[in-house]
Amino acid sequence: MKFLLAILVGRVIRFAGKFVNRSSNLPGQVALKICPDLMKHFHLEGKFIAVTGSNGKTTSTNLIAHIIRQAGYTVAINTEGSNLAPGVATTLLTSCTLGGKLRQDYLVLEVDERFTPIVFADLQPDLLVVTNLFRDQVVRNGNPDIVFEKIQSAIAPKTTLILNGNDPITLQLAPDNPRVIFGMERTGRSSEVSEFLTQDCKVCPKCFHKLRYNYYHYNHIGDFHCDFCGYATPAVDYLATEVDFEAGTFLLKGQRASVTYKTTFHIINTCGAIAACVTAGIPLEKAIAGAATFQVSKERYDEMELSGRKSVLMLTKQNPTSLDQSISYTLEQPGVKTVVLHVNNVLYTEKKDISWLYDVTFERLKGKVNRIVCSGSRAYDIAVRLRQGGFTDDEFLVVDQLPQIKEAIRQTEGTIYILAASAFGNEDGILEALR
Repeated sequence: MKFLLAILVGRVIRFAGKFVNRSSNLPGQVALKICPDLMKHFHLEGKFIAVTGSNGKTTSTNLIAHIIRQAGYTVAINTEGSNLAPGVATTLLTSCTLGGKLRQDYLVLEVDERFTPIVFADLQPDLLVVTNLFRDQVVRNGNPDIVFEKIQSAIAPKTTLILNGNDPITLQLAPDNPRVIFGMERTGRSSEVSEFLTQDCKVCPKCFHKLRYNYYHYNHIGDFHCDFCGYATPAVDYLATEVDFEAGTFLLKGQRASVTYKTTFHIINTCGAIAACVTAGIPLEKAIAGAATFQVSKERYDEMELSGRKSVLMLTKQNPTSLDQSISYTLEQPGVKTVVLHVNNVLYTEKKDISWLYDVTFERLKGKVNRIVCSGSRAYDIAVRLRQGGFTDDEFLVVDQLPQIKEAIRQTEGTIYILAASAFGNEDGILEALR
């Protein structure tokens, strides 16, 4: 009876919440209060694919769901990225029958890495995709070891793992479980020496001796080996080869694949999404075809004209690897560039930790861009970080009030790259101000 009441109340709140922008988490929060063991009452008729990791969860989840739909199957998904327990509960209660059955062919859920023990306690996935593990904000996740242990404790013996073969950390998860490995071979963007301040796996996670790399894709993602115990990049089942970033194409199991978002991390994550879909029963040809038509959410990547100039918006997570990758993408583009660093407080909690900014390799921008504009509630913190990195006052501008940003942009040249590490902040506000 509590379960049925939770579903009914949750659906009513979901409908009403759409008018006040509270429809993704609030229905699940209320439903879980009515029926605390809500999750275990759902009955899945299809396969359950879960996606977790530090970066790339939302896009990978939406990509998997897109491939499944393109292949002609039905899917339930938390599209909005509400990946904590209440958000997951909202997706389930709005996708099921009144009896709790989810009749879709597939359930695809993004799950916050810290919440995997809670969500998977009553709802075990058939497949678990782990995109990667990096350091995040200290106030939220501590360090990758803490997150690793949470995911490790949540994995059931029968769950098939879809793991990043270029990440020595995630490959240590549940070694006895069935697993499928994805990754990418050396490309023109790979380097023999790490270009980043952060590298979360400098020592072998098995024997704690120095871990060596044949090449890096970014941060600690690459082709690795330990001379002491032999731990190394494994044989990769879904390996991107002959990668052409300009065209957005690569070979996967001998077939030509393509993406519309031509970043290093997206191509790797696309291999992971295809691997998950094929493992779940989608033919490889259909999985590759589906991935080719996928468009990244405009909230995460968008191109437009602002102040009469070409502009690119890239929403990044508030961790060093995510912002570093946005910087890499910017530097890879041709022409004169202006970078807007728009950083707000951590998520909706208003936590003011800015220590993560000191792990971002801003120094790579020096001499490569026309100017940097510091914006958002942490604008002065960014400025201090840039000074610490050797930037002079004429290389950056500080804008502490959004209405002033248009005037600041007039003092710059080239394409505008807005790197918005504001997560649920006012990135829409900065676009309005520039318009």
